[in-house]
Amino acid sequence: MDQKVFDEAVNETMELLDVNYSEALKDTIAQFQQMGMDLSKIQIKLESATDPLPSALYQLKTLFDIPSWDETQKKQIMNNLLIVENECKTKEGQKLAKLSGAYNIICGFLERLTELNVDQKAQFIKSFDSLLGGGQVVYGKALDIMVELLKNTQEENVLLALLSWFRTISELEDEREELRIIGIGEIMKQILESNSSKEAVIIGTCQLIRAQLREDNCSGDFSNAGERSRLLGCELLEPLLKLLNDNQIIELEEVTSEIFFTLATIIVRFEFCRKFDESGGLLRVKLAMERHCTVRLNCLAFKLLKSLAGDDIVKDDIRKVGFCPFILMALQRNINNKQLCIDAMKLLTALTLRSPKNSAELTQLGIAELIVQAMKVHSNDAKHQKHACTAVRNIVSRNRDLASEFLALNVEIIIEKIISQYKNCEFEAKSALRDLGLDVHFKEQWTGTGQNLTS
Repeated sequence: MDQKVFDEAVNETMELLDVNYSEALKDTIAQFQQMGMDLSKIQIKLESATDPLPSALYQLKTLFDIPSWDETQKKQIMNNLLIVENECKTKEGQKLAKLSGAYNIICGFLERLTELNVDQKAQFIKSFDSLLGGGQVVYGKALDIMVELLKNTQEENVLLALLSWFRTISELEDEREELRIIGIGEIMKQILESNSSKEAVIIGTCQLIRAQLREDNCSGDFSNAGERSRLLGCELLEPLLKLLNDNQIIELEEVTSEIFFTLATIIVRFEFCRKFDESGGLLRVKLAMERHCTVRLNCLAFKLLKSLAGDDIVKDDIRKVGFCPFILMALQRNINNKQLCIDAMKLLTALTLRSPKNSAELTQLGIAELIVQAMKVHSNDAKHQKHACTAVRNIVSRNRDLASEFLALNVEIIIEKIISQYKNCEFEAKSALRDLGLDVHFKEQWTGTGQNLTS
């Protein structure tokens, strides 16, 4: 869309409908958007608009030109920033902010942040954060300033605002890669080490760590999540383990849950599993499960244990430490919670893979009855049923004697129903029937005609 054509359309609407600039602007934008026009390069006249967002941006633009702010002017800046933040909570507000050049106006204030007090800095960062949705890329001097702030900020409210800001820009693969190159892992390590008693900062940092490990590919040609996971594991496993070994932290359910979730995300290599185990991490997870019976903590403990069970030595240690009764108790207590049951099935699948000893102990404790019960309770959920079938298969595959525990509960009837009800569970369900010793016919996944083959 050409700026001149856009301005002429707004003026024409003002004359035809006898409305002010703001009303004509809304109508013109709506019309061109319906036509599929690209308005990304259009700039609106802030001085002519009366709506809250463009008016606030115009005031900010005017205030920025003042060489030295007094307290009244700083208050005006904050009030206008708050308007920008509130208006950008809607998609319409975010679109209008882009047309108003809000990003460039706000970025201009970055070089004058030293003139603001702590609360004012926090408000500025929150308002800046509100502008970053919809694929806005931050680069150059603006990113450099924000990185330096993250490195050096001690005030908790400013640091929390910064952590949120960096989570927002981490929605894009290109930004995640840029932050990796900058050294975001080392920065987050320093934050964890210097804020080990601040619950909110630990939670915010854990959330930023996970944001760095998103596997989607929004704008780049490839995803580098695997390499980021390896690097962040090397840099952050130790400080996270140190937090987990803090008795005051382990008493805080929300903080402990966040640490579990984050560890489950970065433990992607065997050496990380071993390091966690050797540091006594399993005992800390067990202690947390003793202290807290919440669904969320148990779900995240299951996720963490599943990641750790990727290593066969640690998998055996999970049994030796005494986790099997805890897993059963948590599953029995929350059998009606679908997500916990799904996480439990995934964990059981990992724990019993190539591990007859784990399978035997879990079966002796009564896992067969709980799995069958969960399959009945969540019979309308294909995802749960698929993971439950895989758990059954792994439990009995290396010890066929354990199949009798499931067969006595008529599990084959449930699995046959799964096959007829959910086509995407067919392979897992039939694999379970096969390893239970029952007759089953598998569909051949690929067949050729035999033509044009040469020896």
